Formats: sequence, C-alpha cells, structure tokens
Amino acid sequence: MVKIAVLGCGVLGIKIAGEMAFHGHRVKIFSTDLKSLNSVFLRMEEDKRQLKHDGILMNKNFVGPVLCMARLEETVSDADFIFEAIPEDMELKKDLFERVSHLCKSSAILCTSTLRLNTTDIVERTVGKERTLGLRFLFPVYYIPEVEITPNKYTSGQTIEKVRGMLEKMGKTLFFRSGPEPLILSEEQREARLSAYQDQLKANSGVGLFHVSSIPSLGQHRGQGHGVGSHREQTAQRGSTSTMEVEVDCAICMDKPRDCVMRPCHHMVTCYTCASLLINRRDGCPICRKDIIEIIRVYSG
Repeated sequence: MVKIAVLGCGVLGIKIAGEMAFHGHRVKIFSTDLKSLNSVFLRMEEDKRQLKHDGILMNKNFVGPVLCMARLEETVSDADFIFEAIPEDMELKKDLFERVSHLCKSSAILCTSTLRLNTTDIVERTVGKERTLGLRFLFPVYYIPEVEITPNKYTSGQTIEKVRGMLEKMGKTLFFRSGPEPLILSEEQREARLSAYQDQLKANSGVGLFHVSSIPSLGQHRGQGHGVGSHREQTAQRGSTSTMEVEVDCAICMDKPRDCVMRPCHHMVTCYTCASLLINRRDGCPICRKDIIEIIRVYSG
C-alpha cells in the first residue's frame, strides 16, 4: 500500500484522493479550511455514487482508507507521494512546497498540479528539488488514463521513473506536455474514455483491470465538430450521462468559478481565465466544440 498525501480538498484534490483510494492506496487529505475538510466524505460519496452508476465501482467503498487531516506535518511525514492541489497562486505554492520539503521524509516525491504556472519557479525554495515535478490528472480523473507530466529543471530521472511505475500500476499513462499550453479534454473525449473503461471492465468480467492500449488516443474526436444534439444522442444510446461535471467550478482548472459565457454557443462551463486560454489557442468550446468567437464575462450579484 502506497502512502499518499493530497494537499487541498477542492474539486481536483477530492478526485485525486478518491482515485488513489480506489486503487488501494492509503490517502491523507489536508486543508486548513475546516469547512471544506468536513465536507470531504460527503463529496467523495457523490463520486462513488456516480462511479457505481457508471459500473466502475463494484463495492460500497474504495479499497484504500481516506483520512482527513488539519495538521500539515501529520499529513506528509510518512507519505511516499505528495500531490499539491491548491489554487493557482505562485506564492502560495512556493510557500507550501518549502514547508512540506522540511516536514516530509527525504525520499518523498512532491508533485504540483498547476495548470499553467512555471514548475521550476514553484520549487524555488524547496529542499530536495530533484524529487519535485508537475503532475496533472485530467478531469474527471477516475477513468482518464492520461496524466500530464511537466518536469522542472531539477527533476531527476529516478523521480520520473518512480512516478511512472506507481501510475502504471493504476493503469495510467504519463505524457509530456508538448508545448506551453495544457491539454484539455473535450466532453466527447471524456465520454470516449469512459466507454473504453467500461468495455474493458466487461471484457475482464468486472475485475477492474484494463489495458491502456484500448483507451482512445489524445487526438481522437478533437476538432470533429460534433454538436450538442449528436453528443446527447450518442449518450442516450449508451445509457450513460456521466462526465462527472461540477456545476459551479470551472470544468478546466476545477478551481475558479464559472464566470463567462462563450459565443455563439452560449455555454457557461469555464472561468474567464481558462476561456481566454481556449480562445488564444483557437480551441473550441469544451462542451460542443464549436469555435469561440467571443467571451462574455458574467458577474454575480
């Protein structure tokens, strides 16, 4: 059993913790926000219900235990892998990595889930920089095989191999970011991976094993321009409606609230920052894949 520490219990932190526990690892999840920490199990139960609905979770609970922690030292002191999943703030991340590096054991690997911050800058004050790297699980984490890795200039080959070995046992595949922009899966790409995962579970008689080779490639469905109607029709035929979307958080960074509308499709699924990222890279709406002509910011009262 691998000992995991997850720092931050927002949407992404909860799903990383759940995925690790699903695969039998012991997980400690940390936050200084006691209100959020107290809601961890409730939100994780929602994920479990969805996974049961999708035929992925066969038992009532995840295999590995999940512990909620309010003290950082107790969270990271015996961890083998530490996953940071706090908001996109450079100084917050720098401070957290520095503190953790003095509290964890000398063999622990520290991973940041940053979407677009420089991973080398984040570990500027960290002890044991060679054991740090960027590691981003793609939303909604549970049945997505790809995990994006962004080594910093200090990351050792041994660190990468340790991370790769642990994730491969979970059926995950590491890929390196090909440019400055992060990979963002469309809704149809997520659905394709869910369908592939379900097919593999059936092929293995529900044992819960699957082969990465059968998962659709990253390029599949990209830019094919399927509309909302055709996607819903395909979903109805499969009898599943799950992409484990969150109603209020940005579907891309899973941190900031949804605060903009994309034109001409009028979908409201991302924060303004991530929508700007999409339009700058000439990517389509994450829901319908239509071209984005304009972003309209929405202010709540």
